[in-house]
Amino acid sequence: MPRNRFYSIRQNIHIINNMDIARDNTDKFVKIRPLFDALNNRCKQLPVERNLSVDEQLVPFKGQLVVKQYMKGKPNPWGIKIFLLCGQSGIVYNMILYQGVSTNINKDLQKIFGLGGAVVLDLTKHLTPNRHFLFFDNFFSSYNLFYALTARQIYAAGTIRINRFFNPPVLSDKIIMKMGRGTSYEVTSTLGVGLLKWCDNKAITMASNFITSGKPESVSRWDKKNKQYINIERPEIIKLYNKSMLGVDKHDQLVSYYRVYMKSRKWTLRMITHAFDMAVANSWLEYKQDAENMGIPKKDQKDLLHFKTTLAEELVMVGRFSPGKKRGRPTSSPSSSTRSAECRSPTPAKTSSKALEFRPTEGVSKDLFGHFPAYDDKKEATRCKNKKCTGKTHVVCNKCKIHLCFTPKKNCFSDFHCN
Repeated sequence: MPRNRFYSIRQNIHIINNMDIARDNTDKFVKIRPLFDALNNRCKQLPVERNLSVDEQLVPFKGQLVVKQYMKGKPNPWGIKIFLLCGQSGIVYNMILYQGVSTNINKDLQKIFGLGGAVVLDLTKHLTPNRHFLFFDNFFSSYNLFYALTARQIYAAGTIRINRFFNPPVLSDKIIMKMGRGTSYEVTSTLGVGLLKWCDNKAITMASNFITSGKPESVSRWDKKNKQYINIERPEIIKLYNKSMLGVDKHDQLVSYYRVYMKSRKWTLRMITHAFDMAVANSWLEYKQDAENMGIPKKDQKDLLHFKTTLAEELVMVGRFSPGKKRGRPTSSPSSSTRSAECRSPTPAKTSSKALEFRPTEGVSKDLFGHFPAYDDKKEATRCKNKKCTGKTHVVCNKCKIHLCFTPKKNCFSDFHCN
């Protein structure tokens, strides 16, 4: 596809017909809502992990948009906020696009639990009771939220703000810091919600409806004053929180590695490409789980980049005929190209024939569509690319672009595409 054609398509791409938008519409993401609804519905169909986390994701965007947010300390502080429910592996299971007052959340829940608590309850409403452990930070935490999650039989833990817990009788930061690193203090309510305050480099306050201290363990910390490592006690809930709270951050990291790059200030394009990036990251994590369940060694598993390039190739080729001739301006005359090549590189590097071999992906070779044999115009026959075949042939697949034997005695062409 020529570059100008690609930019023309990108400029005119739409998810819905703008003429169908109602005049009384309050959904600020109505232009891309069907795409994210389809992605979210697929995420909800996945088998949910045991350990889950709720956190915010920020889609980088600096253009003009009413719901654009600024979050200090983020790698890209300006952007569009999405609330995600992720597993410990980084797979997304549910999401909510944040758009201020008109966010698609029950208004009654917001009055009782606030925005953060209503987001957690909305994201976890499809979870199976008495099966999952949920973790979140102090933006979402409140006493009413922990009580509601207990009623739903969802085990939850997270950092808190003391003023949202009716000022419980816990030690102040100043007192617990004087008692030294490793000190912990816990309080439990009559309804089963426990508070824990632990001192490390600073005081940390956490709440949980299933555990408080648990079984403390000894961890090593660097002491600046004595310039040596010391051992301090760390409660079990701190270990569980640090281990399980990284799901959303891991998903953000995977998306940021090979994010679709563009300079457009259209927020619709940014959200559309971000949806594709999220889908690819989720699919790769599913592929990793399936590969481990099938016993495939890690060295034979595809990394994210190879998975994404293979996926792009299969989306282009599967179920379609082979692409036609290249479009655009024809190449210059051989004499002029030879002279220019000699001026640029008097001793061009030689490329081996093995480096130029092309092998189609299994999804393309096994799609049973558009694979037709043809004869090449080479003087010498080429090695057959079917496994365990040492013959040579002039027959080539016009879609896969590889040579395969096609004789009365053996039919590698059929074996390669069907078996």
